[in-house]
Amino acid sequence: MAIDKSKYINKYIDEGLENTSLVETLVFDIREGISVEDDLATLLRALHTLKGTSRMLEFKRIEELSHSLESVFAAFREQRIGLSENAVKLVLASLDMLKSGFSVIQKNNNDLIEIQEYSKNLSLLAANEEFTVPENEDKKEKKSNKVSQEKQSVFEKNENKTGKPQKETKKDIKSESIRISLDKINGIIKSIASLQSLEISAKSISQDSAALNAMIKEYSRILRDYNRNDLGLASNLRKLERLSEKLNSSLKNYTVDAGNSARRAYDSVISLRTLPLSTVFDSYPRFVYELSQETGKKVHFTVEGKENEIDKNIIEGLSDVFMHMVRNAVDHGIETPKQRIAAGKEETGKLSIVCSRESGSMKIVISDDGRGLDHEKIREKAIKDGFIAEAAASSLSREELTNLIFQSGFSTSGKISNISGRGIGMDVVRDSVEALKGSIVVDSTFGKGTIFTIMVPLSIASLMGFPVECSGLKFIIPANFVDTILLINREDIITVVDRPEIRYNDRIIKLYFLSHILQINRETAFQSDIIFAVIIRSIDEIAAIAVDNIDSMKSVILNTMPSFFVNLPVFSGIVLNEDYEMASVLHMPTVLKIAKRIKTIDMKKRSIEFERLRKSILVVDDSRPTREIESDILKAEGYLVDTAADGAQALRAVKTKHYDLVCTDLNMPVMDGFLLIENIKKNDELAKIPVIVISSKADEEDKKRALDLGASGYIIKNSFNNHNLLEAVNELIEGGNNER
Repeated sequence: MAIDKSKYINKYIDEGLENTSLVETLVFDIREGISVEDDLATLLRALHTLKGTSRMLEFKRIEELSHSLESVFAAFREQRIGLSENAVKLVLASLDMLKSGFSVIQKNNNDLIEIQEYSKNLSLLAANEEFTVPENEDKKEKKSNKVSQEKQSVFEKNENKTGKPQKETKKDIKSESIRISLDKINGIIKSIASLQSLEISAKSISQDSAALNAMIKEYSRILRDYNRNDLGLASNLRKLERLSEKLNSSLKNYTVDAGNSARRAYDSVISLRTLPLSTVFDSYPRFVYELSQETGKKVHFTVEGKENEIDKNIIEGLSDVFMHMVRNAVDHGIETPKQRIAAGKEETGKLSIVCSRESGSMKIVISDDGRGLDHEKIREKAIKDGFIAEAAASSLSREELTNLIFQSGFSTSGKISNISGRGIGMDVVRDSVEALKGSIVVDSTFGKGTIFTIMVPLSIASLMGFPVECSGLKFIIPANFVDTILLINREDIITVVDRPEIRYNDRIIKLYFLSHILQINRETAFQSDIIFAVIIRSIDEIAAIAVDNIDSMKSVILNTMPSFFVNLPVFSGIVLNEDYEMASVLHMPTVLKIAKRIKTIDMKKRSIEFERLRKSILVVDDSRPTREIESDILKAEGYLVDTAADGAQALRAVKTKHYDLVCTDLNMPVMDGFLLIENIKKNDELAKIPVIVISSKADEEDKKRALDLGASGYIIKNSFNNHNLLEAVNELIEGGNNER
């Protein structure tokens, strides 16, 4: 049966764009002379994954072009070729052709693009032979409109004095696939927040019900003592007690369920507002490269910390700011090679963006080693344009002169260009940053360069969090990290060599005491018989944090961190309650990091086995579309299926849960399929689990190695179909019960 492509196309395109973006980023790292030895394996794996998935979905042209690119970088890794400027242009043009292919696939469900010239020249490059860069038909148009269309910003709109409408920018495929109206998200968040009142009401009713139940029991005791012979009265009282207990139990369950549902819904929706800074900066190496080509300058550009996540509102508010500042740095800041050599500098200028998280704020530093600000020129220009009186100008400090660049309409540049307009816009930069409750500081030395430091909060929205108490102190745990809340008895704690653990959702998880983590009254941690356990989920980690008391989820407003908290990464902010009492907002990733240093729990011997009604299979592949294709086929046959993105995830999974079969790819990050098979087969408890390899690797040597390590079957993706997969799976699973 043929695979229905339509189910997987969107995710295939998302993954394809992600992989091409990765390749593009590494191309610029190579061009800049950055060591990419470790990253080359990731790059080749990305191209290999794209090739394999394209083969499964029968997109032959994308497969061929991916293979050609893979050959180029394989030759580069083996030092058979170098990447000259023309080679970089050929690779970038080929990546653009891949993106065009994804666009065609999205529209027409096929990859009918002309790739012959690109594949041919890539093959010549891989063989270290003479090649050419194919001319794209709309290359010139793209080049002339690149900045004004793809990177259009509020600054350019302000600078468009002609009154003529600009051409509409071609929409980005990936943006279309993830675009969600923020108004809708905010509406949902408000609706979820309103559920809090229902939870609080239910909690209040539950408390009233509990009080009523206690009163009924007390009255029953009194009446029974008063009239022991009235059997009818005694019977009715017992019925009333049972009814009250049932009502009380139902209300308690409803309160817990309503609260948990609201929290899970809020967690899911609020995550849509958070995006990594890479969504802005991943395109910048290409952007800076094209700006440098257009201005005739040489620029070494780097970005650090782009994996940091921040509220979508802030990213949108800052994207124009970053774009404008980078344009200015290339156009006005960095000198031409000839000017730099004359000034005693290297001919290649340096431009960098460094992002880091600092106690509840995001710090973005944009710096260049260009000409810097000429403070005397600023003074003269300010006098000439009437910004300051001549008498007062001489007394202005260097800092005061620097801040004049943020005055509306102030500019020391007499040059008008297509790149940075008329030199205006720093006032808009300042206003945009301050509108986000942030700040911007400039440090510039004439002839040496300029450093802009921007500080913005991680979120400008209200924070949903759980007020907790620990040793008499108040803290806030952000709701987006909370999976649920448990009330556990002391005897429910499993202690192994003084390392506490609890059971949660059919698994064993670590239990940490907040008093231990924060080192406050640690001796009180085990004194209570009842413990509030907050189940924390952070990325791929899950753990329980024990606190003394916890209140229902609340919406709180973040306040600026006091100066004495600046160097405490465990806190991300503070809030004030209605009584103006301060509570510190905990930064949960740091809390967990500290907790892991206190205790390390050996999970190996404490996996829990439960009765299995159906056979379970683990599918392991670093390509999401491939995982879903295989998973859907197996689920349709009635199997229970879990997935893992690499061998390390898979190994953790098989050690904590029973599986009757593992289907794995070979070429994966972190831990490849060969090492996964080896680890499974050398473990006495896991060795009986059969493993099927499903890989693009068709070499007999790879097949022999996998089978020698203990694989029970080997399917090449080129010949992959429903029938041969199910045939192999059914044969292996029904061949033995694989109990351990």
